[in-house]
Amino acid sequence: MSGQPTRAGRAAAPAAWRAWARFVRRPALPDAAGLDPVHGVKAVLALYALDLAIMIGLFAALGVAIALGFELPRHMLGEMKLTGLLAVGMVVGAPLGEEILFRGWLSGRPGHVLAVGLLGLGGAVAALAGSPVASGAALAAALALAPLALWLLRGRPAMSWFQRRFAWFFWGSALAFAAIHLTNFATAGATLLPLVLPQFALALLLGYLRVTHGLWSAVLLHMLHNATFVALMLAGAGA
Repeated sequence: MSGQPTRAGRAAAPAAWRAWARFVRRPALPDAAGLDPVHGVKAVLALYALDLAIMIGLFAALGVAIALGFELPRHMLGEMKLTGLLAVGMVVGAPLGEEILFRGWLSGRPGHVLAVGLLGLGGAVAALAGSPVASGAALAAALALAPLALWLLRGRPAMSWFQRRFAWFFWGSALAFAAIHLTNFATAGATLLPLVLPQFALALLLGYLRVTHGLWSAVLLHMLHNATFVALMLAGAGA
């Protein structure tokens, strides 16, 4: 009897991986995300293990490329001192903001799409505004209107046209997430595309979690992913 839970635990991760692989082969938007937090946390932990396995494989391939003479371009993190504030931003701030921007709308629900659109518009106006007052006003308006949109459109199901074309949105969000990380490098060019494969692979995991277990689960996996790299950076700095 005592060995049964252990065998069940060992089988849980591969089952979650198979479910994710089936989803990636044919992305389809569920009618609603699962509401069971326990099941959601188990899925996050299982896919975190898969994330680690994928990252180990990709970085091993990168190590081989470097050994063969490939020269890595300069990365912005190499020029930054890892302070406590930066670590918190990487582990908490970046996952929360990026998940809202890249996957908050992936549910296809009108309230989610409109809220993220308002936040994106407010951020764009704030960035282009010519004064701090105008920037602050744009951000304040976006932060006020986004929750209002969520409340007014609460309970609305996913839009039918969005569901029919969900695969486009799923792959598009993953590609956009990977592409934005090209800005982390000092140089540009097609040769950098393999260097954002880790972000692309992570995005496929995050998109799946977002629509099957809710946005919180994608945020949690993203935090675990970033926390792992921050821990490795700290270990490297202390070595």
